[in-house]
Formats: sequence, structure tokens, C-alpha cells
Amino acid sequence: MMLVNDQIEGKLVNSDVVMYNTIIDGLCKDKLVNDAYELYSEMIAEKISPDVATFNSLIYGFCIIGQLKDAFGLFSQMVLKNINPSVYTFTILVDGLCKEGKMKEAKSVIAMMMKDGVLPNVVTYTSIMEGYCLVNEVNKTKHVFRTISRMGVAPNTQSYNIMINGFCKIKIVNEALILFKEMCCRGIVPITVTYSSLIDGLCKSTMLGSLLMRCMLMVNHLIYPLTVLYIDALCKSNHLDKAIALVKKIKDQGIQSDMYTSNILIDGLCK
Repeated sequence: MMLVNDQIEGKLVNSDVVMYNTIIDGLCKDKLVNDAYELYSEMIAEKISPDVATFNSLIYGFCIIGQLKDAFGLFSQMVLKNINPSVYTFTILVDGLCKEGKMKEAKSVIAMMMKDGVLPNVVTYTSIMEGYCLVNEVNKTKHVFRTISRMGVAPNTQSYNIMINGFCKIKIVNEALILFKEMCCRGIVPITVTYSSLIDGLCKSTMLGSLLMRCMLMVNHLIYPLTVLYIDALCKSNHLDKAIALVKKIKDQGIQSDMYTSNILIDGLCK
């Protein structure tokens, strides 16, 4: 690989840690981690000291290609060089472990970071929650979710989406709907993934109509996009009577249905 100094030859610029970090970060994000590590070795040879940003990029790169052993090797090098890991450093490692379902190891990393006086943030906890959902331990996900609120860490859209999806997958739709209401009340805007998870959960539930009506009453107009998707799901699954009854209930709640809703019903009836 061409040296950075060779790449800027003829220009009145000396390569420094910032320049190396920029290139290393770009290579790691493109999963060209071996090339990035070669540049890291070049830095050392050029007597340019890597900093926390250098290691963060490399650790992230090795984690996204599944080479956790190399990521932790770099973490050890970082500590040996007396470079203090940041919350981002620890979070990258936690996320990498959680994506492989290694929850015990991920918790050990969190214990290590707290021992070092580095407090986990919402992204760290979200990674843990995602990991527990991956290994089908939704109750532990819920415990983490509630714990972070008590610790003063505000859950974000991703946190709620993980919880809602987790509950819907195990068909505990009531809990998912409560979280959806809480999410909206906090001013956190649901995204497509949120609605998709709820639709999937509601369609698999044995209490379709009553659950959706509870959801509608909880958040009123905020639920309308979900309601339309739900009507579409009912039509596609040949539950036209329920779809028609739901449209009537929407009107009774004073929510005006739109042309898209009418077209869904017409299409279902024609089929």
C-alpha cells in the first residue's frame, strides 16, 4: 500500500495523526480493515503516535467484519500505550459482542468501563438490549430498558423499536402497545420499523380488534398510519368484516379516513 507521505509528495504538507486517522476511518467504514491496519503500522514506523480516534476506527473495523479477537487485541495495545478508552470505544466492543450473542462478555466490558469511570450511554445500553432480544431474552431487555430510565439515560427511537419488536415477536402485544403510547407521549416519533413490528404483532394476536382499538384510544390521531396498515393487513388476510368494522370505528372516533384507506377496502372487496 502506498505510504501517506508518498501520496502527498510535492505538497507543503506533513502527514500527521489527523491525516492518518481520516484515511484509516474511511478504510474501516468500507471494511478495508487490513489496509487500515497497514496504515496504522506505518504510523508507528513514522513515529506518529496513534490516539483514541485511531484505535476507535480500527476496533470498529475489526468488529464489523467479525474479528473480535483482533478488536480486543487493539484494545489491549491501546491500554498499554496509556490511551484512555472513551465511551465510544467500549460501546463498539459491547455492540460487537452483542451482535454475536455473547452477552456475558458484553456485560463484562460494561463492568470494566464503569470500573474505569466511563459511564455507558444510551447507545451502549441499546446494544445490550438488542443482544438480549437476539438471544430471545426479552425480559432482560425490558429490565435494561427500565434501568436506564432510572439512571437518567433517556431512551431513544432505537431503544423503543428494539423493545416493541421484541415483545411483538413473542406475541406480548399489550406490552408493545404500552411502549408505543409511551414513545409517542415522550415526543419520540415512530418510524417505519416501529409500525411494521406492531402490525406484525397485531396480526398474529388473537385479540386483533380490541388491541387495536385500545391503541387507537391511547394515542388518537398519532395511530392513524398504523391503523391504515392494519386495515390493509386485514384485507390481505381475508378479514374484510373486521376491516370494515374498524373503518366504522375510526369514523366514530372522529378520525376522517382518507382515499388510501378507501382504496384498500375497495381492492379487498373486489378480490
